[in-house]
Amino acid sequence: MERFKNSSWKLVGVRLSISLALIAFLIFIVDISSMKQALLSINMSSVFFIILVCFIQMLLAGLRWFLIGRMTGPFLSAAHIFQINFGAMFSNQILPTSIGGDLIRIELSRQRGLSVGRATRTVILDRTTGLASLMLLLLSTGFIMRELLPPTWPVATFQLLAAIFVAGSLIIIYYGADIEKRFSRFIRYNWLRQLFVEANLLGREGFITAYAILISLIIHGLGALCLWYLTLAIGVQADYFTMLGILPIISLVQLVPVSIAGWGVREGTVVTLFTILGIEPSLGLLVSLIWGGAIAISALLSGAIWFFGK
Repeated sequence: MERFKNSSWKLVGVRLSISLALIAFLIFIVDISSMKQALLSINMSSVFFIILVCFIQMLLAGLRWFLIGRMTGPFLSAAHIFQINFGAMFSNQILPTSIGGDLIRIELSRQRGLSVGRATRTVILDRTTGLASLMLLLLSTGFIMRELLPPTWPVATFQLLAAIFVAGSLIIIYYGADIEKRFSRFIRYNWLRQLFVEANLLGREGFITAYAILISLIIHGLGALCLWYLTLAIGVQADYFTMLGILPIISLVQLVPVSIAGWGVREGTVVTLFTILGIEPSLGLLVSLIWGGAIAISALLSGAIWFFGK
């Protein structure tokens, strides 16, 4: 156990070092004077607005999890779910990956009386819904990416993989129970068989599934709003739908578990995409740092609500 703890802390140290190194490298290669000048043009009301939007995203994420949980079996009350989700959102900023926040959700749900298996399944279904909606967004904004990105970028491959994921998710949602019956002898674990059954319950509750996907799309849309609003705030003209088109790439790259809370990886991706769009790299870095800072402050607020509400 002690060896596991030591290795975990070493992993955190490595990922923190990667985040700091990436940000330091980006600061080194961009025009700092241009970055400072743009920073002075941003008023505090704009920053507060972005923090509010990020916090609303966290509230919507809790609502999505609650809807999915209630429609697929025994679940906790809305008050408990939102409190747990606040704790998870805070944990996402201090743990190596967002999966750490999912583990926090499972553990806090267990402490509230929900079985580990049931909590795990609801988190998986919630995660899958969020990722499927992101893939839908990638598919629907593919024409934007083809217009903006260089021909060497495999946009068609991205869309094909997204379509496969969405199709697979829909098959499990609408035919999960049939899959479990037909292939039960090949599925060794009972909780996995139950996952197919519970996923099928979402398919039967068509409106709830639509609501969950809609909530996810709103969450992604708010993320694009943050990018767009901050870009305008520093004096650069940008189109909202362009930001909506590049958001799936930013979100997917952040899932790579090599940094702390996506720091450094997010900045590198935003700088790269903004450069392709013809926006100065220093401005892309500034937008990403403010956006990341707003997410972190929202997470701290979530953590305070969770801590004092225990």
